[in-house]
Amino acid sequence: MAKMDIETFKTQFDGGTRPNRFEVDIQLPPGVGSGSLNNILVKAASIPAETLGILQIPFRGRVTKLPGDRAYAEWTFTVIDDTTHILRHDLIDWHRAFNKHFDNVPVSDQTYGGGTANILGGGSQWYTSCTVKQLSMTGAPHTCVGMANCWPVEVGAIDLSYDTADTATEFACTIAYDYLTPCASGDDNSGDASSDGDVGTDDSDTYTNGIPDS
Repeated sequence: MAKMDIETFKTQFDGGTRPNRFEVDIQLPPGVGSGSLNNILVKAASIPAETLGILQIPFRGRVTKLPGDRAYAEWTFTVIDDTTHILRHDLIDWHRAFNKHFDNVPVSDQTYGGGTANILGGGSQWYTSCTVKQLSMTGAPHTCVGMANCWPVEVGAIDLSYDTADTATEFACTIAYDYLTPCASGDDNSGDASSDGDVGTDDSDTYTNGIPDS
């Protein structure tokens, strides 16, 4: 019979993790801002879900369910807006680069000191990497997930109202990405399903910005 007393639970519980201890690294394209966001102002984020579709095969009145295709939903984080608006401006510059408001065309890499290649093409420097880490009570990362080929789908609205008081301004940004990756070599990925080498590499490989070097 299972024990029901609180002392048994306390001896088997290690204290748990805290959702308010995390760190986010958003890499910006070369030439936009400082190259990465000030992650201390990222107020909220999430560790991305891992999702497989369901392939349903009917057979004589019954249905068997098999693993289908892997899907990656967009990832959203929330930023505290400071008086410089630098983070928002950097994200908007990145977002607008894919389609100008008036001209209805993307910028060229030459605009930011690069070549003249179409930035929408594969391998473009405008698709970057993002990393989210959940931190232990000592501040060390214990869960770390990277996202590859990221780009901003939406830089969210800032709500304004005379009725709002005692509140810091904030906004959300939604990122699309292609797949999850192990974090950079040296991070502790214990407990992270993305660290099991399922991207075709093993844990001895080295990584750059969360993407396998080979």
